[in-house]
Amino acid sequence: MANRQLTLVCVRHGQADHNVRGNTKILVFTEEEKPALNSDLTELGRQQANLVAKRLATQKFDFAVSSDLKRANDTANAIASLNDTIETVVEWKSVRERCFGIFEGKDRELCQSQLRVEDAIKDKDLLTWRIPKGESVVDLRTRIEEFVRQLIRKTQNLQSKEPTILCVSHGLFLKELHRVLSRFGSSGPMFGQGDVSYPNTGVSQYRIGFGEAEEEITQAECQVYACGDHLEARINTSDPIFIA
Repeated sequence: MANRQLTLVCVRHGQADHNVRGNTKILVFTEEEKPALNSDLTELGRQQANLVAKRLATQKFDFAVSSDLKRANDTANAIASLNDTIETVVEWKSVRERCFGIFEGKDRELCQSQLRVEDAIKDKDLLTWRIPKGESVVDLRTRIEEFVRQLIRKTQNLQSKEPTILCVSHGLFLKELHRVLSRFGSSGPMFGQGDVSYPNTGVSQYRIGFGEAEEEITQAECQVYACGDHLEARINTSDPIFIA
């Protein structure tokens, strides 16, 4: 039996420069030992961020966190600009995209080839090989597990006993988070799916039970996964966003 519960709403960032095939802009990286791709949102990406902001405008959030990379943080701030319950967006490096090391920002076929090989291996615990200066799947999963513990610790400082938390992150991070949470969920239409396209500003929602003392998940339910309905302008913002 879970001691407490939280609702986690996850959003992938809007389209960024590096998401565009044939992009001719000079890509920007963070200045650190292992540089991370830090590209801006495109004009379409800003439009997508505005659409998901409208979708989430009436949802009450108790805490909002985003990756510190610009494309995710700018998407989160777009959501915050239309939501009165978000006073500030906190940046956590723990929700950054997976680091591709020497492949970062290079020919996307290099990354896609690596991902195809990894997807073919069912036991993800075997995926310990790192792209030089990058992260393995196991490294990413370890980081996600630490993010979950970080999130649980944060709930101790929130007034709500069952808080709703916004997390704006990246495609590979959010897909792996889904896999991690699926270990704590019963089989159903949202967990156990094959590879699902996660559109820019796609929305997922999880109901997570956790033991506060142990900082461990005890159960998880996926209520929405990688939903991009708002991108087709089919969202009525007067209706509830989430599936009960």
